[in-house]
Amino acid sequence: MSLPKKYVLVIAEKPRAAAKIAEALGASSKLRIGGVPVWVGKLRGRDIVIAPTAGHLFTLYTDEKGFPVFSYSWGPRWVYEPESKHLAKFYEVLRKLSLNAEYFINACDYDIEGSVIGYNIIRYLGDASRAGRVKFSALTREEILRAFDNPQPLDWGNIESGLARHILDWIWGINVSRALTSVYHKLFGRHPVLSAGRVQSPTLIELVRRYVERATFVPVPLFTVSVKVEHGGKEYALTNRFEPFRRREDAARLARALRVRRSLVVGSAEKRVVSLEPPPPFNLTELQLEAARVFGYSPARTLEIAEELYLRSLISYPRTNSERIPPTIDNAWILRRLSALPELGAYASELLRRGLLVPREGPGEDPAHPAIHPTGYLPAEELSREESNVYELIVRRYLASFYPSSRVEEIVYTVVEPGTNATFRLTGRRVLSQEWLRVYRYRRVGTVEVPVLRPGEEVPVSSVRVLRLYTRPPPLYTKASILKWMESVNIGTEATRAEIIEKLFERGYVRGSSISVTSLGLAVARVLSTLFKEITEVELTRELERGLREIAFGGAKREEVIGEAVSRLRAKLEDVKRALSDSDALELKRRLGLSVGRCWVCGRDSSEEEDGIMLCHLHLRAYQNLKETYAAWREGTGASFEEYAETLSRLSGTGRFVREVLAYLMKSVR
Repeated sequence: MSLPKKYVLVIAEKPRAAAKIAEALGASSKLRIGGVPVWVGKLRGRDIVIAPTAGHLFTLYTDEKGFPVFSYSWGPRWVYEPESKHLAKFYEVLRKLSLNAEYFINACDYDIEGSVIGYNIIRYLGDASRAGRVKFSALTREEILRAFDNPQPLDWGNIESGLARHILDWIWGINVSRALTSVYHKLFGRHPVLSAGRVQSPTLIELVRRYVERATFVPVPLFTVSVKVEHGGKEYALTNRFEPFRRREDAARLARALRVRRSLVVGSAEKRVVSLEPPPPFNLTELQLEAARVFGYSPARTLEIAEELYLRSLISYPRTNSERIPPTIDNAWILRRLSALPELGAYASELLRRGLLVPREGPGEDPAHPAIHPTGYLPAEELSREESNVYELIVRRYLASFYPSSRVEEIVYTVVEPGTNATFRLTGRRVLSQEWLRVYRYRRVGTVEVPVLRPGEEVPVSSVRVLRLYTRPPPLYTKASILKWMESVNIGTEATRAEIIEKLFERGYVRGSSISVTSLGLAVARVLSTLFKEITEVELTRELERGLREIAFGGAKREEVIGEAVSRLRAKLEDVKRALSDSDALELKRRLGLSVGRCWVCGRDSSEEEDGIMLCHLHLRAYQNLKETYAAWREGTGASFEEYAETLSRLSGTGRFVREVLAYLMKSVR
């Protein structure tokens, strides 16, 4: 089989996607050109050739050195990125195929990245004036045929927004990374591989903020009373309706009153039925968060697995913000197919039998794609454990979204100590109807048994204890929770956030499942948040994201958004360049607050002297927190500073930098 003389060239984003498209269109003739699979067939009487790329074939580059640099060109990735040599064969095959193409169809994934991938191939190797676009949300035969039956013009909104994002990120990344590397070399005389980015930098700074907050945390003692009552031969623990006490004596006074009285009075009994709505189908972020919670998978790993399931035609396109299934999707057909699944099929059959065919919608919207859902195609080959877990998670969530709300009965007793007006609560719970809770087993609502009590009834106190509690530091971020933070402040996209998080690990800025920041990450963040403060703040990144979205919907021009960003970036880069040329290393350290001397705790450059002790900015903050918190300890416990220090050194909630200061102080005293 040879190639036809003239044809429509269909460009797919990956070889496996090209194979699915060829199968759906009946293009059964397969060739290998330069090691790349190519399919030949017919589409509405015209010859077609289906050929894949392997992601982006083109990238931005410049021959200019130093910074600032704002001139750039697009070129083949395999030429300018050594790790992309494998793309050369795809480039050469598509270049040759474009020579005899009468028309081009971009059949890459229907999102900003897919639009840019296909458009760059068509404009640099072919002719964008003879090109169209197809849109599908699943690699199923039905979806692909529907897309090719309804071809569209090139999606210029996505293309322009995608080009703007690539240019903006490239300009930002190359300039700030080069400037950062120059500053770091002047400060420390070393040349590590450093990078900074429009989204990466504020994310690193947030990770540092949380890490330092935890590492300089000093727990404060609080005191409360634990009370149990007895009824019918069983003990029940009460929940306090009052805040913990700061002074031990206040908690002890209440405990004495409870022991003297020996019973509490039921003030009220409130019974209510609560409806728990089913969850909507997943969008990508919620899938990543849930897979992290249930299975411990990183956001990047979850996306890899979801993309594999998509390429196998098992789920719809995963890079989506939507939590909605549009009416154009035949849920009845999907449920009939899912009925054949070994365990979950019974739920699909039940939904069909009960006529429950409208899923619950969530707030997330995406004009390009529906929520992530099973396609109805069943696994033709055995899935790996991770693939099986994520597939089952998606299917269960999809099925659960059709069910009615679960109903839970709660009874809440308010229990009072009349002499002190201290109020407690006793709460019972039982599930009246499981509904969606039966299928979505990752959400559990347990039964809590309580006795039947009447208002005015006295219940005997069986146990009273005074407990010492300690305030807890904020938790370190995980990959999942920092991704959630990125979404909450609206920086990055659902397609790029996980990759940006992984980049911070690759650069050696952060480490661990509970993310701690390395010495390199702390140093980089200090430089960024000081010398580059105005261009590494969340608000600017968020503002640029708004501009990129406006481009996609025709509300702004690419040149306008990039021009505004360049003007801000240029001014800051010129400031940094002047600082580098006008300052020696010592002067630059002074600008960063690093030049007074050496920290007596860790040996880092110190920022100032306090109480005759030279401290870096991290141990200074820990020392100041130690001094400020001692007043609360002394009021609550009457502890001496030595007792305070001794107790803190044993507490798990005491921050790392606080422990190091304590160790130094205790060593100095000895």
